[in-house]
Amino acid sequence: MTRPGTRTEAAVGTRQWIALASVLLATFMGLLDGSIVTVAVPSIQEDLNASFGEAQLVIAGYTLAYAVGLVTGGRLGDLYGRRRLFTAGVAAFVAASAACALAPAAPVLIGTRVLQGLAAAVMLPQVLSIIQASFAGPARKTALGMYGATVGLAAISGQIVGGGLLTWNLLGLGWRSVFLVNVPVGVLAVAVARRTVAESRGPRTRLDLAGAVLLAAALAGLLLPAALGWPAWGWVPAVAGAAALAAFWFAERGRVHALVPLRLLGRVVPGLLTVLAFYAGNAGFFLLLAYHLQAGLGLSPLAGALVFAPLGIGFAAASVAGRRSGRIVTGAALMTLSLAGVVVVALMVPQSGQVAWLVPALALSGVGEGLVAAPLIGVVLAQVAPGDAGAAGGILLTATQVANACGVTLIGGLFAAVLGGAPGTAGVGFPHYAHATAVTGTAVLALAVLTGILTRTTTR
Repeated sequence: MTRPGTRTEAAVGTRQWIALASVLLATFMGLLDGSIVTVAVPSIQEDLNASFGEAQLVIAGYTLAYAVGLVTGGRLGDLYGRRRLFTAGVAAFVAASAACALAPAAPVLIGTRVLQGLAAAVMLPQVLSIIQASFAGPARKTALGMYGATVGLAAISGQIVGGGLLTWNLLGLGWRSVFLVNVPVGVLAVAVARRTVAESRGPRTRLDLAGAVLLAAALAGLLLPAALGWPAWGWVPAVAGAAALAAFWFAERGRVHALVPLRLLGRVVPGLLTVLAFYAGNAGFFLLLAYHLQAGLGLSPLAGALVFAPLGIGFAAASVAGRRSGRIVTGAALMTLSLAGVVVVALMVPQSGQVAWLVPALALSGVGEGLVAAPLIGVVLAQVAPGDAGAAGGILLTATQVANACGVTLIGGLFAAVLGGAPGTAGVGFPHYAHATAVTGTAVLALAVLTGILTRTTTR
């Protein structure tokens, strides 16, 4: 067992790179599960005779449990060992995935999805902590670049992998294969991590249980309405969540062993503003593009997902190549240029030729996003002490979840408002979708510009 702290030597051996591969494999699995199930929801609803509300909770249960547990999961790694919490989280995720695949009814599946989300909240914050503790100097930048590439590929691959599994219907498993695929992946990740990941932890303190409960209540209240599409009663949990967040803030100020120390907030908040702008724009862009490709251009879910592939390839390549924070502004500029191209294509190109013109624009967008994502993580974590790495990683991932929820809700709401009705509404044709895509694409473009502006301020 290694002593608390982080590696100060730049030299990194083969063992550390193998360890990185194991934690990135688990990262891909956990993040993929947030989107892959979306493709399978219609099949799940039909097979389990589930209501629309239950189908929503299959998705929202995972997302909410994951989001509310991230900061606490990261702090547990700081206190009790990051490798220990990582392997325990992966093992629990595998068990929950198997339980999801075996679920005989919708309520059981919802419950197992919540357990799966909680396991991901324990597993995923440790990844950034392990990278911080295992790598230094240029090697850390490379490792963060690979992490950024993994995150991008997971975001893009959900619909492709899910659509492929449902289309092939291996062994007649149908939607259950979406969950069973996690089992061999998770077992391999645990087996390799136990032998290669060095243990690390922060100073010996105790967990702030009161802070953990208040923060979980705040995040659950604030994110639940967005996860369920802002129902009429959504203001009730939102107000309760805001009150819990205020109580958490005042309670944490006087605690010696605070869940989120104020010194940590001062170091990560400037970078988190950029995170919010970047990920909210991305989430909104993916949503409006999915509407445009499927409802507007009439592509199947799998065909629409394949149009995203150039974006994912560009993202992965640029994440590994662009590791310096100075390139974030360049990446934001490329994103802005590509989004301008999407707006022009939506308005000017005939329906039959749009896919051919969208592909290069999406590839350019992927390169821009990749140049932003990996260095942005380094900017947020640059001033974080080794002992707070787990909590900082949890805060970072929580911010991305909040940004995703806000992006989907706000951009999705704007898209529907400009469209004149929900996607799929009778009488709404391609010209309406093209106009809505152009207007909401301009809003996403503004968020890309804001990302570049905030980056210049933060890095200075």
